[in-house]
Amino acid sequence: MTMRAGLVWISAALALTTGCASADSFPDTPVTSDLPLGYHARACPAAYKTIVTTRTVECGDMVVEETRGSGNGRRISFPVVIARAVAPDKKPDPLIYLHGGPGGDIVEAAPYIAKGDKTALDRDLILFDHRGTGQSTPSLDCGEAPLSDAGVTSAAGVEVLKACALHWRAKGVDTSQYHSAVIAQDIRDLRQALHITTYNLFGGSYGTRVAMAVMQHDPEGLRSVILSSTWPPEGNATAPLPGLVSREVRQVLAYCRADATCRQRFPDLEARFDARLKQWLDAPVTHNGQTYTADEVGAFLLDELYSDRGARRLPRTMDDLLKGDFAALDRFKKVQAGYTEGQFFTTLCREEFAFEDPAALEATDRNDPIALSVARDARRFFEVCPAFATGSAAAVENQPLTSDIPTLMLSADIDAGCPAELSDEAVKRLSHGRNYTFVNRMHTVQGSACAQKMMAQFLQTADPVVDTSCMTDDRPKFPFIYE
Repeated sequence: MTMRAGLVWISAALALTTGCASADSFPDTPVTSDLPLGYHARACPAAYKTIVTTRTVECGDMVVEETRGSGNGRRISFPVVIARAVAPDKKPDPLIYLHGGPGGDIVEAAPYIAKGDKTALDRDLILFDHRGTGQSTPSLDCGEAPLSDAGVTSAAGVEVLKACALHWRAKGVDTSQYHSAVIAQDIRDLRQALHITTYNLFGGSYGTRVAMAVMQHDPEGLRSVILSSTWPPEGNATAPLPGLVSREVRQVLAYCRADATCRQRFPDLEARFDARLKQWLDAPVTHNGQTYTADEVGAFLLDELYSDRGARRLPRTMDDLLKGDFAALDRFKKVQAGYTEGQFFTTLCREEFAFEDPAALEATDRNDPIALSVARDARRFFEVCPAFATGSAAAVENQPLTSDIPTLMLSADIDAGCPAELSDEAVKRLSHGRNYTFVNRMHTVQGSACAQKMMAQFLQTADPVVDTSCMTDDRPKFPFIYE
């Protein structure tokens, strides 16, 4: 459901060790913009010119009402990067990127995306951080709270996140206004300010949920949509997650058993890891003065699955843990998901968790230690939500989307967060949509030249029936990494 994102972290170590948090644990950053409503161009960082040498890059800030129609005068802003087309036959309809998370960001990486893009050279690329995250004002950061894609990895973390919610609410932030349906309105205001009449969307991971909100609420001018690792509105984020993480970890281990080299290096790895994690569920492990919990291990496994390198190295990483090498787990514990946590919760508490029941997690397989570890994390989502006071989303925010907008969907066969079967179901209601699942690929089909080729063809034609011949040779075997 989510995607890795860079952040500048504010230290909250005291809060994490004591389970308490005070107002000075969280960033004291502006919560409103002094600029008038509309788009305001500004100079890009000087480094952009050295990174992006083929496209002209422009920067700006879009200022919108925090709560549309309230008349309270509170204005917020989000940063925008526009990378101009380089092909001589420039198309008039740009491609707007929607990042994952929720609580991720994209502007920090925008020049690198613009430099590496090969799918839309004849179109302008527009990238922006969603309201409440990244370099937006406000950016609802909660410091180093232990938030992962699997859930909150400690009880102390729940208290930190509750305090963070109260911190932002005390500063006047309307926490009911940071979610997908409102971001769809931000996109409308941005394209109107930039005089864009026709456009295309690319959404990755939870960015697909935002794209589908646009398709649902404001489809005017939307020519085509690319969804990579789709999270549809009707998806259930918590109850299935423990089993999905376990399933995908075990799929990677099955690939390992089928690979002579991997099987020889890591014999009986699945059984050995299950036995050790069952012990871990009963008592945490202490090593060199550091404590490691099963809750952290479950979240860590999901994080590794999201990464192409992490999944390919997973047998080695799991074997390292069994041998007492916690270096990779230490790196995960320091940052975990890397999201702007407040925006993560203002989004998911309103449009996902409000429609789900924590009691459903009780159905987690009691004999599956990986699933049980993840369930501990996911259950804590529900403990945090009341503090964010997001209000209730309309029922449509949890219902399947029906649309005739041309839609290309790309799925990966190893994806616990946005499993391919969700796309298989969602595409049935998209009359001009097709879903293509890539084998031996991970979340958002990272690094696939074949996927990029299919996207480029789709953007030219707006026909989701694309040439798939390259998929056969895209990644015929799971390529393990042993170092």
